[in-house]
Amino acid sequence: MKVSADRILYLSRVIARKLKENMNLIQRSDDETVRRAIVRVLTETYKELEQIEEKVSAQLARRKNVDLRDQEYQFARSLEEELRKHGA
Repeated sequence: MKVSADRILYLSRVIARKLKENMNLIQRSDDETVRRAIVRVLTETYKELEQIEEKVSAQLARRKNVDLRDQEYQFARSLEEELRKHGA
């Protein structure tokens, strides 16, 4: 799953705002530091997800003569299984 830098920036701002609004949390650093940390984590997480998707796609590419609908189902099922292995 390719995610643009703009999308990651948007998500980081949304997450940072929600964290700031949470009255149960105490902010110990400035907003920009928090946002940069969120961007770093999101970027790493999306890279990991992309690697998992590539691994699943490679596994499915070895199979021959599979219907497109079956491929989509097998991809979703295999991806879910791989994510479970990685603790997601």
